[in-house]
This record gives sequence, structure tokens and C-alpha cells, in this order.
Amino acid sequence: MTASFIATPQDQEQLQQMADGLAQVPTDAPVYLQLPGQADPLQVSPLLASVLRASVRELLDGHVISLVVADQDLSTIEAAKLLGMSRPFLVSRFLETGELPFHKVGSHRRIPLKAVLAFRDERAQRLAIADELTREAQEMGLYDL
Repeated sequence: MTASFIATPQDQEQLQQMADGLAQVPTDAPVYLQLPGQADPLQVSPLLASVLRASVRELLDGHVISLVVADQDLSTIEAAKLLGMSRPFLVSRFLETGELPFHKVGSHRRIPLKAVLAFRDERAQRLAIADELTREAQEMGLYDL
């Protein structure tokens, strides 16, 4: 299941109010939601509060947000798009070498979304470390451009 959401101009004011309200609540403090017809506010779980904060922030920035079930499989085209690379590069560099798991449905490769997301996060972390090392080397005068 995948669902996508985009804020309309009419949503912006409410989103900003929500962002302002959430900004006043520490991230480790409980968040409460008052539903119409309910006498007592409902405590939102920390997980849902994190989802709400991230969603509001992205919608305010004008991004489309998508809700995707993580146990689904992606085609090689979808995985490549998510990772920001070409499909042939994904297949030759990461699938055929076994760095990313996949299975075949007929003659088509399918990659678990969980594996793609974990790979993306790990790759981003490695790039951030490399950037930090490069910055430190530049500050020490060991790396001239």
C-alpha cells in the first residue's frame, strides 16, 4: 500500500500552527490530541508524534510525502530512483555483486523495500563520514583542491 499527500495552499496555515505547537513540546515529552466529541485528550505515542513532526515539516516545505508499507518489494527502476542512481548501475554494482538482496518474479528482479532503505541510510552515513574526514583534512592543510 502506498499513499501520497501534498498540502494545498489552504492547508499551510494549519500546518504552520501545528508546527509551532509541536515546536513548543520537547521531542521526549508526550503529545496530546483533542478529538471532537471526546472529553479527554488522547496521548499520541512517541512513534506517531515523530511521524507527525516529520510529516508537518515536509509538507510545510512543499514536499509530497508518501506512506509506504515497508514489507513490499520494489522493481529495479523504483529502487534505483529511490537511491538516486541509474537502474543499470544498481543492477551491476549492487545486485549482481550481492550487496543488495533480491529475488526474481519470473524474469524480473524484486528488491525488498526494507533492504533498499537500510542500504540508503548506511550509504548516507558512509558519505557523511567521508565528507567529515575530507573537511578535517582540509582544515589541517593536508588536502588541497
